[in-house]
Amino acid sequence: MKSLKVLSLFFALLFIGINSSYAQFKADNLTEEQKEEIKKNLEEHAAALNLSEDQWPKFEEITKKYAKQMIAVKDSGARRMSKYKKVKSIRKNKDAEMKTLLSKDQYKVYLEKQEEMKKKIKERR
Repeated sequence: MKSLKVLSLFFALLFIGINSSYAQFKADNLTEEQKEEIKKNLEEHAAALNLSEDQWPKFEEITKKYAKQMIAVKDSGARRMSKYKKVKSIRKNKDAEMKTLLSKDQYKVYLEKQEEMKKKIKERR
């Protein structure tokens, strides 16, 4: 009986590992449309934030890193509340990284742009 529980736990963990690996694989293989959207958003934000030459590569890296994570969550088969919690956590982490990169004024503009994007997403629904 105990070995059955251990075996069941093993298969459950194996399934979770395979599922998360597949989601990461899908995130690394973005469609051209997704890549274009990310690029467009990057350019819009960079222009609005008036980034320096030193800030641009870091900004791009952070944005792409979190965009991939968001796409992985979107494409996952998780329940709506689980996705919401993951997205909220990803946003919190991204905002913390951006706060260290940007000046106070730039960060304020960044947060305003984030609110605009949230409104656009809600309008699509």
